[in-house]
This record gives sequence, C-alpha cells and structure tokens, in this order.
Amino acid sequence: MERVWKQFEADLNFQDKLSYWATSETYGFCFRGKGWGSEFNHALSVFAGSGIAAEFKGSLTEAGQFIEEHSDYIISHLNYDLKNQLEDLNSAHDDRVGFPEFTMVVPQWVIRVSGRHVEIGGSPTNEDGQLASDIFEKINRVDLSKFEKTIVDNVKKRVSKQQYLDNLERIAHHLQRGDIYQANICQEFYWDHASLNPAQVFNDGFAANPNPFCALFRHGDQFLMSWSPERFLSFSGSNVLSQPMKGTARRSSEPLLDMQYLEELETSEKDRRENVMIVDMVRNDLSHFAVKGSVQVPELYEIRTYPQIHQMHSTVKAELKPGTNLFDALLKAFPMGSMTGTPKIRAMQLIEEVESTKRGLYSGTFGFITPEKNADFSVIIRSLLYNAKSEYLSLQVGGGITAMSDPELEYDECLAKAEPILYLMQDSKTAESNFA
Repeated sequence: MERVWKQFEADLNFQDKLSYWATSETYGFCFRGKGWGSEFNHALSVFAGSGIAAEFKGSLTEAGQFIEEHSDYIISHLNYDLKNQLEDLNSAHDDRVGFPEFTMVVPQWVIRVSGRHVEIGGSPTNEDGQLASDIFEKINRVDLSKFEKTIVDNVKKRVSKQQYLDNLERIAHHLQRGDIYQANICQEFYWDHASLNPAQVFNDGFAANPNPFCALFRHGDQFLMSWSPERFLSFSGSNVLSQPMKGTARRSSEPLLDMQYLEELETSEKDRRENVMIVDMVRNDLSHFAVKGSVQVPELYEIRTYPQIHQMHSTVKAELKPGTNLFDALLKAFPMGSMTGTPKIRAMQLIEEVESTKRGLYSGTFGFITPEKNADFSVIIRSLLYNAKSEYLSLQVGGGITAMSDPELEYDECLAKAEPILYLMQDSKTAESNFA
C-alpha cells in the first residue's frame, strides 16, 4: 500500500515513549541505534510500528515473491533454528520462549523519528489523518515516571561452569582432528517467574548500551529486547554488506587499563585468526549471489569501542548479481558465520551436540526492508528473550572456539558479554563467583 504520512514535532523523550506504544499491541517493533539504515541513508533516531496490514504465510521459497508484491516496509525475523529447513540439520533441545521460526509482516502503522521530527504513516483512507493524530497524542500521554526499574533476581545457569568447560574439551577434540576450525559455543542464563515490562527494560538497556543495532520486538506473548552491536547483512541497491564480529575484550573505568585491554585485543593472534576464519566464510557465503570478482574486504580487524566492551569487526562487501532477490540472498548466508563456525554445517552439528538450549531467535536475525527494496538485518546477540505468558526470561551468550582457545578465558569472555545485561536486571553488580 502507499502510505499517507502525517508530520508532528515532539520532545526528545517521545523516543522512549515509543517503546511502550510499539509493544501495546500484539505485534510491534522499535529499531534504535546509529547502525540501522546507515548504508542507504535511512538512518533515523527511531523507526517503529505496530499492527499487521499483511503477513506472509507461505513457504520460504515464496518469501521473495511477497517482498516483490509489497512496495512497503516489511519487518522480518529468522530464528537460528530455521537452519533445519535450509540444511539437513535438527534441533532437539527445548524452546522455552517460543518465537515462531520465521515471520514477514507489513505493519499497519509506521513511525519514523529524526530528533524531534515525527512522521506517522498509515493506509490511504480518509480517516487515517485523524488516526495518526490520535496515535501521536496517545504516545505523548505515556508517563515515563511511573515505570520503575525492573529488578529480576535469582538468575540461573542452564549449565555449570564445569559443564561448559567440558563442552569446550569435546569441541577441542574435533578441532584437533580437523573436523572443524572454529565453533561458536553458547550457554544460557535464565529466570523463572520473571515479571517485567519489556519496553522499560529495553529503554534502560539502550540508555546504558546504545549499540548500533538495538531493537525491541513483540510477537504475541514473545518479546525480544536486543542491544546488538553486530550487523548481519545490509542491502543497498545492488550492494550487499556484512560486518562479522569476532574478538571481545572487557572495558575498564581506569583509562590506562582500558587502553591495555584494547591493545591486547588488537594484537591478539587468537582473535585475529578467529576473525579472519569467519571473514573467509562470509566471503564464501556472499559469493553465491555476488557478481564474480566483486567480493571485497575493505576493513579487517577493526576495533570498535562500546560502553561495556571492545569488539573486533571486519567488513565484507559485494555486488548482487542482477535479478537476485534480497531475501533469497539472505537465506544463502544464513545462519551468520559469526554464530556458527567453520565449516558451517559440521560446526552446527557439533553445536547441537554440546549445547543444552534451543537457540530460537538468539543468534538469528531481525530487520526491515524498505519500499525501495533496501534492507538491514542485525545479529541477535546481547539480547533478552521473554515469554510473558510463562514468565520465562532467557539470556544466551557464547564465543568462538578455536585450537588456540583457553577454556577459562573463553568462559570469562562469556561473562563479559553477559554481565552488562545481568547488571541491568539486578539491583547491584554480581561478581563472577555468583555464577561459578
């Protein structure tokens, strides 16, 4: 449909209020962060929406046609376990959150925010101008002061530290045999009987960790609160870009120590090898749908600093073959190499053997497609998954394991990734010993 846009001016706290509106319906989303759309001039302070105007119900092979038929915004998520439809794989572990494996939706309402400027887009009917005004006023009436910080104590671990170390020993055996060169092994922290307001948690997390690809998503009783720093794929015209992230270091409030952590990451042979393995895999993934000779690596081993951690990134770019549907290309590269390992299929088989939780939306992807057929999709990491009906809250973290990995350091890296979110959900910081 061709949307009718109505424009408004708002206070800056309107951006926080949007989170509550976006999750007040059974389907809603909110994208925040400087990364979204930055490759195709769609960068906004917030991009949000709610309701369902059209929803794809067919098979994966028909999804590309749905995109071609709708010259509108399309929101989509892919669970990690969609791999089972793409390859001869399976996932036997329990899924305690319950996101559907795949959705693709044209939202009923879309809101674009740039600073104080707000645009609300609905369907082209006579009453939509008034409805847009009603929505704007409804959002403005949200009283942020009544939403107190959520405290969720009594976090549990799906596996003990020793079990995690034992899992790494099993992977080390396959590394030594040459079955794989890397595998991303994850573990889960979780809460039973967790009562929380996902919009408030997302806003608090964004204030503490304003990472480039933050997103809030509601699908029925399931919620995603993501503060991801990693892009999976961006499509801009005929250009496609991936930015795999491998290599993590803690930050310190003491400047000299913080710089030491950064320099150690920058010069770490283990992290560089891990990073370049995934870069090579991404280059191979993109080559399936790229113009021959167009795959390039303009950035390798780039260190980016975030509020809580330092990360090593690389960038892989390519030109799409003429006539390539962007969703078909996305499926060719899915799941992302940074969350699997290499070779990808064998790594995913071994991941299933040693992990204890079905990943679901974690290490999957979430993103949007524009009316111009540009798109941006993130890697779902540094995220909370929540089932409001069962009150089950999940936090998964992991790391790439290679022949050079020290199991104790890998466990410490997992904690470094988990701690900002664990701290967010608790009244005070929790020492590592509490999770031993």
